[in-house]
Amino acid sequence: MRTVKETGTVLDPSVIRRCHEIGRADILVGIPSFRNADTIAHVVRSAAEGMVRYFPGLRPVLVNSDGGSTDDTVELVLREPVPPQVEKIVTPYRGLPGKGSAFHAIFEVATRLKARICIMVDSDLRSITPEWIRLLGEPVWKNSYGFVAPYYIRHKYDGTITNNLAFPMTQALYGRRIRQPIGGDFGFTGSLALVYSHMDVWRSDIAKFGIDVWMTTTAITEGFRICQSAMGVKIHNVKDPGSDLGSMFVQVASTIFYLMGEHEVKWMRVRGSIATRIFGDVRYEEPASMEINVDNLIDHFTAGCERYREIWEVVMEPTNLMEVSFAAQARREEDFSFPESLWAKLVYDFAVAYNFECRFSRREIVEALVPLYCARTADFALRTRNMTNMEVEHLVQRQAEEFEWLKPYLVDKWLRAKEAALTDPQDLLPTST
Repeated sequence: MRTVKETGTVLDPSVIRRCHEIGRADILVGIPSFRNADTIAHVVRSAAEGMVRYFPGLRPVLVNSDGGSTDDTVELVLREPVPPQVEKIVTPYRGLPGKGSAFHAIFEVATRLKARICIMVDSDLRSITPEWIRLLGEPVWKNSYGFVAPYYIRHKYDGTITNNLAFPMTQALYGRRIRQPIGGDFGFTGSLALVYSHMDVWRSDIAKFGIDVWMTTTAITEGFRICQSAMGVKIHNVKDPGSDLGSMFVQVASTIFYLMGEHEVKWMRVRGSIATRIFGDVRYEEPASMEINVDNLIDHFTAGCERYREIWEVVMEPTNLMEVSFAAQARREEDFSFPESLWAKLVYDFAVAYNFECRFSRREIVEALVPLYCARTADFALRTRNMTNMEVEHLVQRQAEEFEWLKPYLVDKWLRAKEAALTDPQDLLPTST
């Protein structure tokens, strides 16, 4: 793991002075934001109340790291009343625009304040309550856990990147069943915040939407005790995977594939997976309904068959390419099929290509995976139309097991690609743009 400290600071001098004035924090809640005027006040209010109600006697600090919002987000944070004992810091962040850069600023504030309990919550949450702060902070404070991931109840069509990529890859690679590794809301110790702030990753996709899976993976690989906390239903500003999630998918996939190169020694020796403890009661509640545009997803896939054919022919195993071509020939929705076994092998094909293939840039390789993600999501949506959310959860779990079962396919292909790369020094460093 590269842990090179970046020179300088990502904080404004006024924020550094504010940290000196406050001195230290026992519990800190960070809220990254960008144009969240419709939800931010509720998040601030719930976070502040949660710190005071559930952690009495501790020194609470609330930090908002904003990415240059042009609406009233910052003003609403500043105006929102909080209990008098809650210190409030509002700071812009520097670096690449994105959620990860916002987190970087919060990590530095937490480190400067020597925070003991750190909590991150998304700024677009509609379902957050003060209880969420207890659920994310209590395992750190009372049970000595280093990292707390959320365990939500979500609609079957919400979280398609989690279900199809982040969850199964975390389970298969690192042997930990963490249901929401990119959930957006986390609890962690101040010592882990220090580890995060010192890592030199802030000029990559991790500075964008790759931050969540990077945090989860780093907590695992650095040996911190990990648990999950039952948060109930997550209600936030959801997006249609066929129209809104392409860039997020690229950033998350790029981060997962990059970390595979960084942690090869660790994930290579993992066999099987273990459950991760869940704090609290997992009570099933029916999430709000949402729609998914299957036609749009299939259109993205079929367009990708022509656009990315050259890359696919290099990256995919011939049998996988044949299956993809067969899927593209379906003329009716009911005939469309893109099974989880094919999807798992394709993700592994692209992970190996990302780390060892030099004929295309890493960016090109991951972008060529997006239409295949659309195909997998379309198949999932078609098969689950008449299923309940609970029934669908069993399919998501089964897909993760498929990734785990096919891990020898990944290991074999990875080792062959690595051996081939060693015969040509030019192949050791894939292009990054």
